[in-house]
Amino acid sequence: MDFPAYRVVSSQLVMALVAAALAYLLFGPAAAKAALYGGFVALANGLFLVWRLHRGERAQQNLAAHQHLRSFYRSSLERFLVVALLLAGGLGALKLMPLAVLVSFVLGQLTLIVSVSMRG
Repeated sequence: MDFPAYRVVSSQLVMALVAAALAYLLFGPAAAKAALYGGFVALANGLFLVWRLHRGERAQQNLAAHQHLRSFYRSSLERFLVVALLLAGGLGALKLMPLAVLVSFVLGQLTLIVSVSMRG
């Protein structure tokens, strides 16, 4: 993993841990577990994005524009489905606190956006 991608993913990891620590201090261990799960869903999304970007750079250098666009749509759909399934699993099967999961997930996604935009 190159340095900018490492910085993005590590900043998401730090945000997940900070959100879990704050949730533990404010609301207890159940909220911390839920916040940690939401942060790790955002982290999984970031890792999946980095993986697809690296894979796309290596394999698709000579593709036509419509093939790049199709790859972009496929990657977006895959990421959406992975996030939706992980969130549904956390909220449904694991019965985690919904607000803590979603707030931590949103913070992780905001960290991704801010990290990438600060990269330049």
